[in-house]
Amino acid sequence: MAKTWIVARHEFSVTLGRVGYRISLAVVPVVALLAFIGIFIFQSVRSGEISGEAGASAETVRVGYVDLSEGEDGGGIFTSYRQQGRTAFVPYVDQETATGALLEGDIEDLYVFAPDYLRSGRVTRVEIKRSGIDVDGNSSAGALRRFVVSNLLEGRVETGLAERVVEPYRLTTVEVDEAGAEAADSELNFSRLVIFGAFGLLLTVSLFTAGGYLVQSVTEEKQNRVMEVLVSSVKPDYLIFGKLIGLGAVGLLQMGVWVGSGLLFVLFVGRMVDLPDLDFTFSLGALLLAFTYFLLGYAFVGTLMAAIGGVTTSQQEANNITAFVVLPAVAPIWFTNFLIQDPEGVVARVLSFVPITAPVASMIRLAFGGMGAIDVTVSLLLLLAGVIGAVWLTARLFRAYLLMYGQRPRIVDMARTLRGR
Repeated sequence: MAKTWIVARHEFSVTLGRVGYRISLAVVPVVALLAFIGIFIFQSVRSGEISGEAGASAETVRVGYVDLSEGEDGGGIFTSYRQQGRTAFVPYVDQETATGALLEGDIEDLYVFAPDYLRSGRVTRVEIKRSGIDVDGNSSAGALRRFVVSNLLEGRVETGLAERVVEPYRLTTVEVDEAGAEAADSELNFSRLVIFGAFGLLLTVSLFTAGGYLVQSVTEEKQNRVMEVLVSSVKPDYLIFGKLIGLGAVGLLQMGVWVGSGLLFVLFVGRMVDLPDLDFTFSLGALLLAFTYFLLGYAFVGTLMAAIGGVTTSQQEANNITAFVVLPAVAPIWFTNFLIQDPEGVVARVLSFVPITAPVASMIRLAFGGMGAIDVTVSLLLLLAGVIGAVWLTARLFRAYLLMYGQRPRIVDMARTLRGR
């Protein structure tokens, strides 16, 4: 067993020293840092810290309007409710004066209500012509709607009814079982969605990265004849386990750096931008279950990739064959619609029970609360059996073909080898 750890440490250090791995390791942190810098500069420019503009306040957005409408008393309609959250509506007597204020930067938007507004509903937005694309768009549209509706309903309906006109409904969904009772955990759990969704995404990425390094390691050692030295001192079984542990640790390190960078990015950006207030409750059980699927899924696919590296004769040939392993492993992503709409259906259950598709399919189902305790138990047991079978298969192929050069064994030959002949 000590030799297994020696092989694991060797694979970890060698892969860590690859330029390609270091670049992939740094991609997400660098992109997150650049995105953070870009958001910081954009926010600074908008608040006037860089451009020197001292017009609109960072706390209150000033929006100008010209009320030419004719109300029932002969005056304008829009005389009240000028403060809508962080948006303050500033009245102007005519469009010329208001346009001057817009050009000076005293207001950020300008609206002109037509004289026949009650009949036509016509409102004109005045904006400064600029080159390029307006990334902000009509940012005050929501506040404008509340401002208009509140003034139109003033004195005509009760305050509560006016609120419902502005915001007609807040929709929530509750599921019921066949007996008509409310189903337990019927609403979408955001924390569960994040945990299983993140681990499913990480597993998918690791199959293409760390799994590729595993195949590359075996094929390179065969081509360089290093494998002859290794098998003279290390049994094929220990060699397989060592490579899986070492490269698995490399994959976990990569995933940890990526996840940590993403969390830091969200944390710091959340201090500058108003992010939605989402209810995230940490669940240790969900985290352990997702991590179990991740480890078993990586072990199963990684072992099969090691077998491919053991029976092929070149890196290019191995890469062509690994597609037959990786594509079925990520195939549940193509059936995401079925897994979400009918998580207890036949398609979802089959994908969760077949070892090659079980990790990704199960985490998609678990993310949307569509997998019961029995399905989880059966799925994990079948996946564990698949890992054991894959290790047994790879060990036999390693013993028979690890030192074969120049010619890939035929499928018939490998079948005979697996039968012990």
